[in-house]
Amino acid sequence: MYISRSYAAESVAATLAAEACCLPEAFAEDALQISEVTSSGSLNPMRRRFPRREFSLAVTTMGAGVVVSATPNWMNWVSKLFRDVEPADAFGLDLLSRASRRAEVASFTLHEPHLYSVTSSRDLRERATPAGYDIEVGGEDLLEMLSFPDWPNAISPRAPAQGRPVTVAALALHNAAVVGVAATTADSDTLWQIGIDVRSDHRGEGLGAVLTSRVAAALLSHGRVPYYGTTVGNIASRRTAQSAGFYPCWVSAFTTER
Repeated sequence: MYISRSYAAESVAATLAAEACCLPEAFAEDALQISEVTSSGSLNPMRRRFPRREFSLAVTTMGAGVVVSATPNWMNWVSKLFRDVEPADAFGLDLLSRASRRAEVASFTLHEPHLYSVTSSRDLRERATPAGYDIEVGGEDLLEMLSFPDWPNAISPRAPAQGRPVTVAALALHNAAVVGVAATTADSDTLWQIGIDVRSDHRGEGLGAVLTSRVAAALLSHGRVPYYGTTVGNIASRRTAQSAGFYPCWVSAFTTER
């Protein structure tokens, strides 16, 4: 299946809107919108399958409009804090610090902004396997002998329980030993997330980009939109995604339980 840039953008906007309980058009308007996350919104089939918390806050943009979404029990202070804020100032350090302090009262952490990238059939770059390495692509069974502590970004022990099964996996092998892992989780019916790890003594060879490219190609062939997330300050990881043909799509700061 051919996944175009416009299809990827529309899929992301629909997913983010489902999670924020707003319309997709809110991300295209040059304005900041405050949206209440209702319990009925948790049933929207377009949202990703992460657990919905009793308390939550997210500040999200796709480059134009900004949507600040919060659960009802936080709407009072969130509305006051973000009232009259311009979209360009929504991710300001002072503003997010104040929001973080309020979230901490309920034992929640407001994470720094994360950058999420996607790719399309046109943008994906095929990367050559470095000399001395082999790449094996398959399903979840490739991960059976691997443990989460060794590959924390590629293997999530919580994902299957959340309804986000591993769909495609890839291994980088050097002298028959695993030195790199990539795995994708079916976060929603449309968006599938890629996580990768490369052993420190094998970094700098381009293995991360090769693994990312291989699993992304498989996702596109399944008609899914691959996405890749990292903190905005993780330049090395962002370069890996860019080398595989991923481009920035949205930014979000969000809360999780401490």
